Amino acid sequence: MDAFLLAYPMRRPPAACAAEEAARLLIEALARHGIVADVNHDHDRDRVLVSVCHGLVAAVTPDHICWRRACPSRRGAPLYTFHTTTDRAAAELAKDYALLNRIPTMEEQHGAPV
Repeated sequence: MDAFLLAYPMRRPPAACAAEEAARLLIEALARHGIVADVNHDHDRDRVLVSVCHGLVAAVTPDHICWRRACPSRRGAPLYTFHTTTDRAAAELAKDYALLNRIPTMEEQHGAPV
């Protein structure tokens, strides 16, 4: 039985290939916003994880792209969102990226007007 399995290598399911293509398109869209992202494959599910920055990871499936927002809801609970297009998801991820990687102004650094 093992020899039979080795003779026919496993092929990736079509859903995984579609998720990889969507992740590639998302990375290209993020690059247009000046953001360098990295791909991590989730082998247990038919999704691909795109690491945008520390604390911001998008899960890409063939149907949609979802992630946890940088700002919580009004009640303080985590806020999750999703988009079905890579361009719209990249625009929203760029906003969250800007919130997480905000450069403090001189007044914020010193606590007094400059």
